Amino acid sequence: MIDAPPVWWPKDARVCFEDLIDYRLVGASSCADRITSALVAVALGSQALKRDICTDLNDAAGLFCGLKPDTALYRNIADSLIHGARGGVAEEVEARARALSDFRKSAQERVVTHTVALVDHADTLLIHDYSSMVLRVVHTLGTKRPRRIVVTAGEPLGQGIRVAQLVAAAGHEVIYTPDMSVARVISEVDGFITGVESFYADGSLANTVGTVMLSLLCRDRGVPTIAPAETLKCADPCLTVTDAPLSARLLHAWPRGGPGPGVDWQVVQLVLDAVPASLISTFVTEDGACTPADVGATARRAQARLRQHWDS
Repeated sequence: MIDAPPVWWPKDARVCFEDLIDYRLVGASSCADRITSALVAVALGSQALKRDICTDLNDAAGLFCGLKPDTALYRNIADSLIHGARGGVAEEVEARARALSDFRKSAQERVVTHTVALVDHADTLLIHDYSSMVLRVVHTLGTKRPRRIVVTAGEPLGQGIRVAQLVAAAGHEVIYTPDMSVARVISEVDGFITGVESFYADGSLANTVGTVMLSLLCRDRGVPTIAPAETLKCADPCLTVTDAPLSARLLHAWPRGGPGPGVDWQVVQLVLDAVPASLISTFVTEDGACTPADVGATARRAQARLRQHWDS
């Protein structure tokens, strides 16, 4: 049962919450942008009502993070804004959010640039489910020359058609396939660019279900799996993916659009895969490409720079 936000929340925050539940808003990076704005709105609304900003912001962060409890980016952003609220002034939260957004925008631009340079030689790429970071890479590649992009249907979230439309709009040739039919076209694929919900110090990551199977197939066929991610997606504390519960579930009934499952069936509605470091060829952060073994140290250095910025 999903807890509803309190009635006093500003409209922007409530709409953001509803968009997340209905999957009108998807992709960890895109969702984090809206959640940041929503938390600022909550802080400002709390101040206007002469409420306790720290308590209200902490409660709001709990509601948003509870929708996808395994997404490190949400928690890292929420923790930063809550820290900024300790003075009890909403404008301080707003200033922290602006600085955080600027940091993330710069980081994302560098991730895209480094990833495009890494895969620029590729003629055919595989992508799975909606990832705003991956789609930015695909869009930038399209400004250089069209590619063939294999797009999965992305069950159970079912974002594949939307992704395929965006890929086609970027000027690429689309090969649309059921998730489990990728083996029929893998011989044509030069690289798999995977989204990253969260990653961990040992180079493991969490992403949409199906990522493990696709990464296993790619490793078997000698196709590199590349994971572009801003370092704020690193889980804190830095655990391994096997330590994380990965409890995120679909926020709607599945399957949709047809007869439902039998009343006595057990239906798996978990939405994230635990992808071990052994299936990832390369991470790409704002600091450039690195091995899975090095990505934890890379993230710690980047986050230390951010903390130093807050304290300066």
